[in-house]
Amino acid sequence: MDTFYEYEPLFLKNAPIGIKKFIHHNSCGRIHWHEAIELLYFTQGKAVTACNLQEYEVKKGTIVLVNGNELHTAIISQLNSVYYCIQLDPNFFHNLIGDKYVHFENIIQDEDCTKLLDRLIAIHFEKTTTRSIVESKKLAYEFFILLTERYTKNILDEGEYKKQFKKLDTFHHIIDHLDRHYVEDLSIAELAAHFNMSSSYFAHFFKQYAQKSVIEYVNETRIMHAKNFLEKEDLPISEIALRVGFSDINYFSRKFKAITGITPTKYKKNCGRI
Repeated sequence: MDTFYEYEPLFLKNAPIGIKKFIHHNSCGRIHWHEAIELLYFTQGKAVTACNLQEYEVKKGTIVLVNGNELHTAIISQLNSVYYCIQLDPNFFHNLIGDKYVHFENIIQDEDCTKLLDRLIAIHFEKTTTRSIVESKKLAYEFFILLTERYTKNILDEGEYKKQFKKLDTFHHIIDHLDRHYVEDLSIAELAAHFNMSSSYFAHFFKQYAQKSVIEYVNETRIMHAKNFLEKEDLPISEIALRVGFSDINYFSRKFKAITGITPTKYKKNCGRI
């Protein structure tokens, strides 16, 4: 069974800063994580992205900052969007500043920050010289000075950071488990027991990090897989419902419309499968 949650290696290659340009890109909401801080800088159109399973509508000028080890998707949906993905080698910039760990806000709307990124991108795609590498590093440091001044979410000492990281790691494992077993009839009690938690604490813990209940997440995961079947397979809707874990086709149709805004039949028609 494929999972929509995975570790994604960095595209950096012996460089402190890596930049890729994406035009009209759609990652189908695939959830992943990596150690490096990553910036998604939108320069055209509109899109929906997610960080730690919290969805955000973004537009031209939006910077999505992904802290190291945060679950996120590049693009869930796009409307003529253009964005740059900027990754920073942890050896070049780490969120450990002095003896404190800085956790940044995820959404940045700041003209000063976008001006710095515009200059960084322009230099990056010019011919690489020693001067351009130094200038790129200088701009990146200026960018994070602004972030530290304006968009610091939490400042943690080493003990607090390790405690938070341990909780985040547990959350990663829960998401991985749900993505592998989403077709099954999962209960809070069984999930809680699997992760050595009480049912009440498990439900609270999951909602704290996912900003939604376990049932909501599982249903959204099932619908995401159902959309994939509708797009790629010529199967009856009733069979697709069963394949993704819905035994009641009427319930499946209601949930599909509630999440996507249209019925499965309409979605299949839009994909050219009818």
